[in-house]
Amino acid sequence: MDPLIVRWDRTVIHPNPDNPDDPTIVCCLTDDGQPVALLLDDELREALGLQLIDPEGN
Repeated sequence: MDPLIVRWDRTVIHPNPDNPDDPTIVCCLTDDGQPVALLLDDELREALGLQLIDPEGN
């Protein structure tokens, strides 16, 4: 099965400060405009952020 290709639509919804266990939602769109939500908990958000900042892990 081929992966579903999505593109970030430059929208991020951060957790409500009253409920920090809520995930961060990274809003994306498919090539035909269908919405996709990438849900990241604290651990995944930090891991993704570190990879984006320093892909070599230095």
